[in-house]
Amino acid sequence: MNDAGSGGPHPSRRRFLKGAAGLAALSATVGAAPFARAAAQARRTPQQRPRVLFLTHPGVGTGHASLPAAERMAIEYGTTGGFDVTVHEGYLTLGNHDFGFLTMEYLNSFDALMLMTNGDLPWSDEQRQGIVEFVRGGKGFIGVHCASLTMYEYPEFGEMLGGYYVRFITPARDLARGRVHSLKVEDGTHPSTRMLGDSWPISEELYNYAWVPWNEEDPTHNVSDPGGFRPPIGFNRERVNVLLSLDTERTNLQGLYRVHKGGDYPQAWYREYGEGRSFYTSLGHREETWTQNDVFRAHLTGGIRWALGLED
Repeated sequence: MNDAGSGGPHPSRRRFLKGAAGLAALSATVGAAPFARAAAQARRTPQQRPRVLFLTHPGVGTGHASLPAAERMAIEYGTTGGFDVTVHEGYLTLGNHDFGFLTMEYLNSFDALMLMTNGDLPWSDEQRQGIVEFVRGGKGFIGVHCASLTMYEYPEFGEMLGGYYVRFITPARDLARGRVHSLKVEDGTHPSTRMLGDSWPISEELYNYAWVPWNEEDPTHNVSDPGGFRPPIGFNRERVNVLLSLDTERTNLQGLYRVHKGGDYPQAWYREYGEGRSFYTSLGHREETWTQNDVFRAHLTGGIRWALGLED
């Protein structure tokens, strides 16, 4: 786990390693305890900077090459954004990362959870329920890029996040060439979009989402590519507040997958969930987006600050 981009261990890393044995011992007892009982614990005082736990996971395929940069830059974003970010280097073990440390006591020492995870996660039912209850009980959630390509087997997660990935829009060859899409800014009043005008040109991998649940009567339709996952719910604009969508009037649509002029392709949104807040952006696939794009930095920092309740 790292809390800074330097080569040496951050003090918080040393604190975590020192407490690792205790967390392991707690995990056996916490799993059996009601998550709601722990939800009121670990509230920060006004003098403390809010804390964000950022978890990554390579998952299906070859993972995302941007994950190391994402963890490193998220920590940097926090230094200027007014929050502290803790990471666990989930990108190091392709598909086999151990999430045993994720107990409710540990999770509730944070004010928000950020995910950039890909595919099915090796989480227990208690951990999945705990994440949803964490947000429902008043904490924040931030989903980045492939966070919508995860936990298809737990529909409550999709409700909280807003929907599930079904296919990427941008062909890999075009992404490698730096193809630029135009994003329509549907709401410029949110902290994640206030820095934008009415349009945002960006070279990124955009997503298409399932608009209806997977149906066993048509088993090959509406499954994720890659992964073959079956979305249990469909995306609905009435569930979320859309911030960004693909601008089909200003974007060259030639060669894009399953995209037509006038279609609806949301790419970022937010919602209230119980007493908590959930923010999602499809952006973040490219390493350069994290390391070189100041507009993305402002966009994601604004989303995190909103999820934390630092801005409205």
